[in-house]
Amino acid sequence: MPVSVGETLFYKASFRGIHAANASLKVIKESIIENDSVYHIQFKAKTRSAFNYIFPIDDEIDLWIDIKTFLPIKINEKISEGNFKRSTNLLFNRKSNYAIIDNDTLKIEKHTQSPYSLFYFFRKHNIKNFKGKRISLIQNNKTVVLKLKVKEDQIINVPSGNYTCTTVLPTREDNKKFKNKAELDIMFSNDIRKYPVMIRLKLKYGYLKLELERIIN
Repeated sequence: MPVSVGETLFYKASFRGIHAANASLKVIKESIIENDSVYHIQFKAKTRSAFNYIFPIDDEIDLWIDIKTFLPIKINEKISEGNFKRSTNLLFNRKSNYAIIDNDTLKIEKHTQSPYSLFYFFRKHNIKNFKGKRISLIQNNKTVVLKLKVKEDQIINVPSGNYTCTTVLPTREDNKKFKNKAELDIMFSNDIRKYPVMIRLKLKYGYLKLELERIIN
């Protein structure tokens, strides 16, 4: 299996080349949600030193993914970024293809994802098979359709070492930009673990880049 309980990935988060925050992805435990076996995963991001006074970030996202498919089953988000604060609970009903977002119901496609589940979904599957394919993603209580570009055999240098990677670049099928004119790419190592070595978000005013710094298995 590419993922095991206890695995923790630590990231250096930089904005426009400045080390602004630290982040982590941790597989906490296996559990059961409505008869589905799931991994409970937690993402944390927190600004460091002087950036706490400029634009404080303290995000915590709990994610439960199906052990067989690596599709999300449940997500709890606690977002604190500057003056913006939000708590959202999301529950997927895969049998009936809908999601409950707080008190609202949203119709979804069979394999609809969240941005955070993408970090694990492609670790389960052969990334090359998704070249040119489309997936559905929940963003801001709506679904958007993404077309996937795949770049192979890229050499990536991060604090934890040098990796040969396959890069996934989701782009909106309607050619519109993401919120804040963002563009996303995720670089996965070409070994059996398929670590998300670098996560890069191109924003309107520069890059937010998460680089793998340390691994605990």
